[in-house]
Amino acid sequence: MASTSVFAPLDFAHIRTSVLHRWMTRGAIVGADLFALAAAGAMAVMIRYVFHARFLPRDYISFAPSILIFFAVFAFHGLYPGIATSPIEEFRLILRASSISFLLLIGSSYFLREGIFSSRIVFGLAWLLSIVLVPLCRRFARGWCSLQPWWGIPTVIIGERAAGVMMLDLLKGHPRVGLRPVALLLEQTSLPEMESQGNVFCGQISDANMLAQEYGDCYAVLAMPHAGSDRVTAILNEHAGNYRHILVIPDLFGIKSISVAAKDICGILALEVGQRLTSFAPQLFKRTFDLAVSVTVAILISPVLLILCAAVYLSSPGPIFYGQSRIGRDNQRFKVWKFRSMVVGADAVLKSHLDADAALREEWERDHKLKRDPRVTWAGRILRKTSLDELPQLWNVICGDMSLVGPRPIVQSEVEKYGQTFVQYQRVTPGVTGLWQISGRNNTTYDLRTRIDDYYVRNWSLSLDIYILFRTFKTIFFSEGAY
Repeated sequence: MASTSVFAPLDFAHIRTSVLHRWMTRGAIVGADLFALAAAGAMAVMIRYVFHARFLPRDYISFAPSILIFFAVFAFHGLYPGIATSPIEEFRLILRASSISFLLLIGSSYFLREGIFSSRIVFGLAWLLSIVLVPLCRRFARGWCSLQPWWGIPTVIIGERAAGVMMLDLLKGHPRVGLRPVALLLEQTSLPEMESQGNVFCGQISDANMLAQEYGDCYAVLAMPHAGSDRVTAILNEHAGNYRHILVIPDLFGIKSISVAAKDICGILALEVGQRLTSFAPQLFKRTFDLAVSVTVAILISPVLLILCAAVYLSSPGPIFYGQSRIGRDNQRFKVWKFRSMVVGADAVLKSHLDADAALREEWERDHKLKRDPRVTWAGRILRKTSLDELPQLWNVICGDMSLVGPRPIVQSEVEKYGQTFVQYQRVTPGVTGLWQISGRNNTTYDLRTRIDDYYVRNWSLSLDIYILFRTFKTIFFSEGAY
């Protein structure tokens, strides 16, 4: 084979061990789930025993074999090995699979052992703990396993030179995805310009079927976004027919953040663009969820709110709360309430500093944020770093001006920066937290913020909201991107 003398040689010894590596990759995820589910069950039983010792912990040992139900349901939802799945989509699948598994478990316990069914609070607690522990354990397992040489499913990249190399770099730089590149196959015209890619075999597209036969159950990534449909179809039929899993990177860069679903129109592939959060039923469901959670949280944290009120009052003279006009749904103005984190007369203070410092003025004009804001009080710095200054927005949620999760509320001067995305923005209610807050917050570019908001509107689901709320606690705890 002409290409093997120029590029990295094909390591058949490595191929022979790939089967073991695939099972070890799947086993790592299964082991993480086993630990998470066992921990969730044990913690639920102990909590129940502490508060109401009607049943002893040993009374639940007979339910241990039921963990097979979870593995069967998780496998049915494609969670093993869970390759090339976004964290949000994986969380949605985990939420659904866990709910179905616990419903099956509760149903079976009713018929097999009716007496213990009266302690169904254990199953409820275990379900709540499982949807938290399973994603966390999976994330930890992937983080540790991605450092091991056996991690990942063998992946063959078939593509144009630029797209193929870009995909190779992406997979190498993000080993947690679980796609381990083993070969890069390019058009014959690109081969003379290629350089060796380390331990990745480089060859021609005609080598694809040979690699599929050698590796067995592996993935193929077809990265040819600029090739015509006839060329892509020909490669799928002639060179990628032996692959069980094929991921095609289409020429959809202009709508890469939009939720799409494959549809068939008289045998022709069509992509349905999602608009989930603009329908009445999802909005009603989301509003009910917002009210239930915000009222409950406001009652539970009322002592914390009183302490923060005192801190703001002592930090500098002025009111405790600060309201700022923002743009909401249907382009309506409303006041976003926060704990006051700045001195009184902050606009004058800001103007004087911007006039005196050109670099500071450039930073403000670019992001409408300052890393070292001279207006912020000592209490305000703590509140902003922990995002506790936004707790009064629970009142905005109760009043219906905001949602717990949604696009970040913007001011009038930001409308121009949103461009065409603003039309999508004003169709929904802005949120206290959202994808932007858990995606780097102030460390992201403004263009990325707008695309994140657009993505959320088109891809909304209850599981996505729950995922964002869970991630918000992590973001606040580690102060990711906050200043």
